[in-house]
Amino acid sequence: MPASSCSHRVPLVNASSGASSRAGIRASSRAGIRLALGVAALLFLAGCASTTAPVVYGPGGSAAKADRVRGDTEECRRLAESAVGVNGQAPQKIAVGSARRGASQFVDQAVESLVEGSRNAWQKARGAGAGAMAGSAVAVALNWNEPDAVYREYVDLCMKDRGHKVLGWR
Repeated sequence: MPASSCSHRVPLVNASSGASSRAGIRASSRAGIRLALGVAALLFLAGCASTTAPVVYGPGGSAAKADRVRGDTEECRRLAESAVGVNGQAPQKIAVGSARRGASQFVDQAVESLVEGSRNAWQKARGAGAGAMAGSAVAVALNWNEPDAVYREYVDLCMKDRGHKVLGWR
């Protein structure tokens, strides 16, 4: 079969370039592994994001009272989540903020590198933009499930209606 009838081309590797080709494959595999581990760590941290809960004042607490407080807290949290949501940050708002930070860091680094006469200004700028966006993504992943002030106030009022005094959140 003639080489021109192939739908894709397979590069020929001579003896001198084979070693560097294998090294490039190993380097890209390591980068892929690092990326996969980073994403897995980010997902793990995001799953553990919200640990805050209301601290309820209760002198002389018995087991029955503790069970009542726990049940009321769960019910108030469920009501608050259905009424106002846990966190009012819309995904679009988060994405826009992340893109703005990335773009501003890109421009800042590009101008700084060009003024300094750096030969790799665009590489530095791309790195700064990507770093800013990655930092924003980590912040979002860690805080997406944290209750906002409206949610907390809703739970506080619900608990007060049920006869409990909320001291704060931890």
